[in-house]
Amino acid sequence: MNVPERGRTVFIKKTILYGLFTVFLIFLFTTAENFVQNQKYFSLTKDFSIPYLIILLVLLVNSVLISQTIKNKKEAVTLPIIFFFLSFIFLRKYGVAEAFLGSFLFSIYWYFQLKKSKSLSDNSLKINLKYTTGPGLKAFLLSVSAVISIAVMLNRKNVESVDVEEWATKIAEKPIEQAVQTGGQEAIPEDIKSLNLQSIQSSNPQLFSVLKSFGVDEISVNLPSSEGLTNNVTDTIKKSMSDQINKLVEPYKKYFAPTLALLVFGILQIYGSLVYFIYTIICNTLLLLLKKTKFIEIQKIPAEQEKIVL
Repeated sequence: MNVPERGRTVFIKKTILYGLFTVFLIFLFTTAENFVQNQKYFSLTKDFSIPYLIILLVLLVNSVLISQTIKNKKEAVTLPIIFFFLSFIFLRKYGVAEAFLGSFLFSIYWYFQLKKSKSLSDNSLKINLKYTTGPGLKAFLLSVSAVISIAVMLNRKNVESVDVEEWATKIAEKPIEQAVQTGGQEAIPEDIKSLNLQSIQSSNPQLFSVLKSFGVDEISVNLPSSEGLTNNVTDTIKKSMSDQINKLVEPYKKYFAPTLALLVFGILQIYGSLVYFIYTIICNTLLLLLKKTKFIEIQKIPAEQEKIVL
């Protein structure tokens, strides 16, 4: 293959790799946008986790092929620039200044770690992707997790509007209903004006302890008849719990967004660690496969080494 023809082939391959990286990064941020808006941050649903892991793995492999074949400084900044623009577009709806700052800082961070990976690769006598690509890939995974976490934090209006007390009482709804039903409607007179929770203590001690911790000792009940008594008592307990929880969490609601962002960052880093582990398992096999298909070539370059001798 002559030089001009080889140059065209390399250009086509690089264009395909950069195109794939851009498309899959768009897919990643689209998936992340749905994740942020749905606010199911701790639910490991297939709608988010599986696409996120697959897209992230493709991006890792793609970025390795690009970063390991970089030949000049202009090419070295291309991946971080793509990441900067797409992450800025992703964060822009939450605030332009915050979007620019977050995207810029993590793009710069990834750029320097890519340079470190390239330096390790250039100084290695043999190809060792597990060692040389580590800094760049880990920085990319951290940057993705950070950008998504920033989106969660900047989405603070929605986060702070979450009815925490309603969420907590919804979790306790079934245990409350079971406790009231276990106590039996016969144990509750029709003309009852208040419900003492001692009746729940015997049927469900754990629920009693939770209610007691929220300061719920006696609950007012205003019922016209015994019909639907269990449901009405359950609703009354839930309302009382909701009021108590609301009083407890109200002073701390301003900390919800940053705390939630940190928790999301931790979860995404776990995802990233899993993807990186999968990459370290398949990278050598993938390298051989790409070599077999002649998408890449392995060149052996003679190197000179200086030594001090007497």
